[in-house]
Amino acid sequence: MIDKRLINTLLRIFHSPDTRFASGRAISAFCAEYNLGVRQRSSLVFNDAHKAEIGRILKGELGIDPAATTADSWKGLGRAESLMLARDEKLTSRTVGEGRLRLKTLPGRVLQVAGGSWSLPNRADLGLDLSAVLESEIGHDALLIVENLQTFDDLHTVGPEVMGNLSAHDPLVIYRGDTQGGARADAVHALVSGTGLPVIAFVDFDPAGLVIASRLPRLDTVLAPSLKELAEIIQASGIAKRYLEQVAMAAHAMQRIQGDPRMAPLWHVIDAAGKALPQEYFHRHAK
Repeated sequence: MIDKRLINTLLRIFHSPDTRFASGRAISAFCAEYNLGVRQRSSLVFNDAHKAEIGRILKGELGIDPAATTADSWKGLGRAESLMLARDEKLTSRTVGEGRLRLKTLPGRVLQVAGGSWSLPNRADLGLDLSAVLESEIGHDALLIVENLQTFDDLHTVGPEVMGNLSAHDPLVIYRGDTQGGARADAVHALVSGTGLPVIAFVDFDPAGLVIASRLPRLDTVLAPSLKELAEIIQASGIAKRYLEQVAMAAHAMQRIQGDPRMAPLWHVIDAAGKALPQEYFHRHAK
């Protein structure tokens, strides 16, 4: 995982006129993963192409614009200021919603967590601390992690071409978390790590969505319509500009995803179409 300290290092490298830097453990692991930099004894050397690729990784995978952000930009920032710099609030000095989860069920099911049972109306969810959820048995047979808040809210309207694939499950539905939605992605990751339940991701059908799914500590499957139906929908309703922007900024991550049997078939459909499909399509066009 790229943490705040490593990002500070990457920003310093990106902005520095120097080419030679100390090879600490974190930056060395990053360079090995992304095939960047050249090791010379106890140092790492980065040319202009390497620095440009670091910039693309920061922007494409974390939403940090390196042209407008320095390592010092993070120091002492509050939440509102930090949101102007990146989409990942856990990189800031002060956190909001730390350890919080937003939970619900599929329509008509009973939410069973934290020692209680709740029947929630459509568009309602329950906010709980991670610790409260992990301390008691979870009365569901899977974790369904939903990328976008609007889709999480409107899950009851998503059509059977997608939701029909969950007919054998009664999952705990979890909002992935963001910088403003009252839940945090790191809490979701901790929940995944703290349970043995199957993990299902429902994300945008684009490079960024597949990267989000691939970064979960465990992943069993990505919720999607059939590949044939997805190909038809994305060809007719996909967004080429969104695909092109994302694929250019997440090239290294996509290389890894191409070799992942859980996501490679979806990626082949997306890449063949050259378009992205937001998951909101499926509740705005529910059959």
